[in-house]
Amino acid sequence: MRGIVEKIRTKLDERPFRPFTIFTSDGKVATVKDPTFAWIHPAGRTMYVCPDPSSDVDEIISLTHVTKLATGSVRHSNHRRKR
Repeated sequence: MRGIVEKIRTKLDERPFRPFTIFTSDGKVATVKDPTFAWIHPAGRTMYVCPDPSSDVDEIISLTHVTKLATGSVRHSNHRRKR
């Protein structure tokens, strides 16, 4: 898990920042549009992402369940995988 935390931290620190998307094993998809709206808990097990700064909604991600990181435009029809 430490590897994924370091990869996310690297992406958050990149300048210029490039938005990226986090995919999890339960089908959750969260896009980090700005590094100021994402935060990794100091323990390194949880991450908070505010996908839309104009709303009061956030995503809580268990970093043990991250399956993929994607940079750039990601197309998906909904936020959950179809089963």
